[in-house]
Amino acid sequence: MRNRKIDPPEQDSVSSGYSTPDEKSVSKQAKIKHLRKHAFVNRISFLDDMDKDSELNKNKLVGFYNMLYVVAFYYFIINPIMSYWKTGQWIETSLYNQMRRDLFMCIVTWPLFYAWSHIALLIQYLAMMNMPKMLIFLIQHVSQICMFVYAHYLVLTRDWYLPQGAFVTFQSCVFFFKMHSYTMTNYKMRREWVDQGCPKSTDPFNYPNNINFMNFTKFIMTPVLVYEPSYPQSGKIRWWYVIVKFINAISMLIMGYMIVSNHIYPIILNVNALSLVDSIFQMTLPLIFICLTLFNMIFENYCNFWAELTHFGDRQFYTDWWNSTDYEEFNRNWNRPVYEFLYRHVYLELIFEFGFGVRKAQLATFLFSAILHEYTLAVSLKQITPIMVMFMMIQIPVMLCTKRIKGTKFGNLFFWWGIIQGLPLILNLYLRFNELPKLLFE
Repeated sequence: MRNRKIDPPEQDSVSSGYSTPDEKSVSKQAKIKHLRKHAFVNRISFLDDMDKDSELNKNKLVGFYNMLYVVAFYYFIINPIMSYWKTGQWIETSLYNQMRRDLFMCIVTWPLFYAWSHIALLIQYLAMMNMPKMLIFLIQHVSQICMFVYAHYLVLTRDWYLPQGAFVTFQSCVFFFKMHSYTMTNYKMRREWVDQGCPKSTDPFNYPNNINFMNFTKFIMTPVLVYEPSYPQSGKIRWWYVIVKFINAISMLIMGYMIVSNHIYPIILNVNALSLVDSIFQMTLPLIFICLTLFNMIFENYCNFWAELTHFGDRQFYTDWWNSTDYEEFNRNWNRPVYEFLYRHVYLELIFEFGFGVRKAQLATFLFSAILHEYTLAVSLKQITPIMVMFMMIQIPVMLCTKRIKGTKFGNLFFWWGIIQGLPLILNLYLRFNELPKLLFE
């Protein structure tokens, strides 16, 4: 597929794609005039040890990263041996037996969601046939809501545990992001095309030439949540790279299972016999290890696996979030695909399409993110406990109070203390939700 070159800098090289409404004052225009869609450019994943040009391989601390792989390898080998000596089993199977329950139906939701996502492509064909805009938007939102309803229905009606529920819920969110981005981006492109007098073009990436099955399918398969008719392209597929990334992802998944089954699941089963402080202390290290393992599996291996297969050149799925000195930096850097969606399709749309001020748009975007996190947990756990919303909204006053330590070593230490201590606290509050009034007031 031919690609249109996009050059840096990120925030100035690509037009916003939004028609700015009349503002009440020049000062408000000055506040938002710098806001642009971020451009996709060719970039290498930060911790990609298979690319000699990655930031990791240019750093003299690469040996510490290699050491972590060696430690993970030893854990991967030693843990089954110790389990066999103690229990006669190479790996704990009770959690696995729960996870594999109704596994086929769980896995088949991906192709079902994929097929359903083509409604977004159908909407574009309807728009090209001049169907009324209100009817198009009705189809768009109903189709997206139906996907969430179906995911919710599956989790509530089938005998699923947290892993199955989380998988289906996350898939519904991912396809929602992609469908919404595809629809809204093409809507703005169509609006610009009509304003220009519907010019004809032979460029396959200009509207409406980009509306086709192949372009849509490649977007769905590309590890990105915001749509562009074309992305920066990598070169020839490195099949050895693909194989290694796939093996790494599977290995990290197995190791994550070992950590949960051996160090977290037993505590969860026995949580009522433990005090809150005791269970928090016992979960602290296993939870930070499982989060780092899943981060490496998803953002370094899974995303790069699909990026290589789809020739996607912008591998910045995360930046150096571990150097964050406040939670604003962390939220922006640790999960770039979701951040880009929130920035473009919530934050910028609120400003340019609905006339929100910058501060109100920031608060609304943060609230949307908090509600989305709470939704995934509520459906996965089959209970509504607004603990995640509460903790995410607490970040707002915390960020305001810690501005003085932003960019300092103490700020980074405070950030890591919050992450390490916050994970077991949040999990325990979910596990003890019915006991929460007692824990707080007695």
